[in-house]
Amino acid sequence: MTEIVIVGCGEVGLAYAEAVRETPVLGLHLLDPAPAPTALALADEAGLELHREAGPWLHTAEVVLLATPGGALASILDALLPHVAAGAVIGDLSTASAEDKRAAAVRCQEAGVGYADIAITGSVALGKARTPLLYAGEEYPELVGLLKRFDAPLTVLGDSRPGDAMRVKLLRSVIMKGLEGLAVECLPAAQEYGVLDQLWASLADVDRTGFVPLLNAMVRTHPQHATRREHEVAQAAEQLEELNYPSTMTRATEQRFAATNTAAQQSRSVPETAEAAIDWLAGLSRTGKR
Repeated sequence: MTEIVIVGCGEVGLAYAEAVRETPVLGLHLLDPAPAPTALALADEAGLELHREAGPWLHTAEVVLLATPGGALASILDALLPHVAAGAVIGDLSTASAEDKRAAAVRCQEAGVGYADIAITGSVALGKARTPLLYAGEEYPELVGLLKRFDAPLTVLGDSRPGDAMRVKLLRSVIMKGLEGLAVECLPAAQEYGVLDQLWASLADVDRTGFVPLLNAMVRTHPQHATRREHEVAQAAEQLEELNYPSTMTRATEQRFAATNTAAQQSRSVPETAEAAIDWLAGLSRTGKR
């Protein structure tokens, strides 16, 4: 039986605890210094001891999952590493920074303990242990096998090191959370204009195109079409403002297009592929023109 320890029994930790409980070949141990009533109830129902502190009992752990606050990573390792046996593996599901995760990997390596950076990229409240994951660092069979037991969509980042999963997650959040911000700005106005259903229907073309190909096309054509798109976004902002609705995100998008438009007019040539456009935009960032 593989011995699994879950550190941190909040919403994330309990989601994985429930998944481990459903797998008879896995032994489950819980650690939380200040458990919530829901964690105490699960431990009582399952007949598990919910440990309040690290100790020699951790020596049998083969896989340790950290479902803890990101800012506490260093202090958590201070408590765990003296007791976790060499050869065990820590899977860090926390939201610690990429730099902190890389430092954690070094500490674990010095202690003879494996370490992998695992970033959750969906809502655990909805997906539980089946929420999509990004995995960076060495592929430890016992840890990867455990995550696959949960039927979680697992993306192992090739040629990666700890910290890369969190870095990709936060870059992904620029797009996804930015999209959420735009939706929050747009949809109430669509409802007031009486065209919400029609807007949902018009957005369905993204499903047919595919999100990644659409983004690729947007970036590829961004430098050439910034002028027209700047004017269109300005009109979109004005339509929101007709209702006295906020247009903060939309006006920021207009400014982004305006900066590209200015740079494109000053450039001898503009890129024609997505890769070239990204390089071109990176050059603008380095010279402070965007």
